[in-house]
Amino acid sequence: MPRVAVDGASIEQSIAKLRQLDLPHRVSDKPQNVEQQVIMHAIDMLLLHQRFLVLVAKALMMYGSPLHHLENNLIRTARLLDLEVTASAIPGLVLLSFEDSLTHTSETKIIRCTNGWDMHRLDQTNQLLRRVVYCKVEVDQAIAELEDIITAPPIYAWYWQVLNWGVLSWSLCLVCFGGSWRDSGLSLAFGLIGGVLSLAAGKFSGYTNIFEVSVSILAGLLSAAVAKWGCFGAISLSATVVLLPGLVMTTGVIELSSRHMVAGTVRIFYALLLAFIIAYGLLIGVEIFNKLAGNPLLDGVLMDLTQCQSLSKWSWFGTFPIGIINIAVLVNIHWRHWLSVTVVAGISYGIFWLFKFHLGLDDLAPVVASFVLGLVANTWAKITGQTAYMILLPGEMFLVPGSVGVRGFSSLLSKDGAQGLSLALQMITTCLSIMIGLLASSFVVYPRGKLNSALLTV
Repeated sequence: MPRVAVDGASIEQSIAKLRQLDLPHRVSDKPQNVEQQVIMHAIDMLLLHQRFLVLVAKALMMYGSPLHHLENNLIRTARLLDLEVTASAIPGLVLLSFEDSLTHTSETKIIRCTNGWDMHRLDQTNQLLRRVVYCKVEVDQAIAELEDIITAPPIYAWYWQVLNWGVLSWSLCLVCFGGSWRDSGLSLAFGLIGGVLSLAAGKFSGYTNIFEVSVSILAGLLSAAVAKWGCFGAISLSATVVLLPGLVMTTGVIELSSRHMVAGTVRIFYALLLAFIIAYGLLIGVEIFNKLAGNPLLDGVLMDLTQCQSLSKWSWFGTFPIGIINIAVLVNIHWRHWLSVTVVAGISYGIFWLFKFHLGLDDLAPVVASFVLGLVANTWAKITGQTAYMILLPGEMFLVPGSVGVRGFSSLLSKDGAQGLSLALQMITTCLSIMIGLLASSFVVYPRGKLNSALLTV
């Protein structure tokens, strides 16, 4: 197993290099004997490795690394850096305890950072970590590169993100929610409004806390206003598609199955609460419109997507690549990987389409599709050296049933308890199906995990 060690330069050269670094224990300019220089050099290298590990933990958490692999990845990296570390992670927080078995002392670092999805920077972090592990770059240079990754601007400007909200709503309205061309056009307009509000949430911290409910209320109000000319369920769910909690729910189920109890419980509870918030906001928006228009309160049947005038299923294959590219932009995947992401997701969705709509195996379709998705993505990553999680994430987001949970909570709020409970349970069972397929594919490709580098897959 390769290990990162002190470089082969002479002690005098190493000390001169360390003087240029901003470290807490800078080497003194006073003359010292060789033994003292070696001790000081070892201490500075130890602090340098600790600083690198802290930055790696922060980057992996910020850019969407699977949390159930994060602790093992950090411990494996620390072992290669000759550090004794105990790591613990929950959403938004990483605890690193550096131990010294010789002096029987320890130091704990608490790293707080937001949890997000930035696959481009996650891939860059993974590639840098791999170069460090195989001694292709020194740790001090790796720290500089990692700081550049963290401070770099987004690869897609704000106006592309706003436009992406609208186009993503348009494409998923046709493929996932059974909408017509008219429904998709209205979803495009309402999605652009949601994108503008997301931009405002990034600028004003006080608005962030009410962002989801405000977008849901506005989507419900506008969708109810145009319900005479379109399908309310398809339009409203497409307008809020970026907020749907299906991916969070699936991730939580995977973490629970991986014995990561705290993180899995937090994510599942957050996903259920988010679905409830979106459903509540949509119904409030509908009620506001009906009070203004003087119409009776619309009931939960409006969330029934079977009432929509959907296009032919064969037309989905034309709009599917657009939706995948929109999801890739949403999670910040570089355009160089769009082709591989689209091909992998297309293979998975083709399997899902075959099992569900031709063979009629509704319960087996997500299991087989997610297994094929993970198998192809992990195999592709193993051959090309790309990050597997980046390749499979858009395809996974296409399979997760976030809209089912919103429809279920909408039915519960509309006093249709039996249908609402059935839809909410359907979301959980589908997440379990996807979890089984993804974990099985990871075991087939990586039966013993990765020995030297980070395992960035499900």
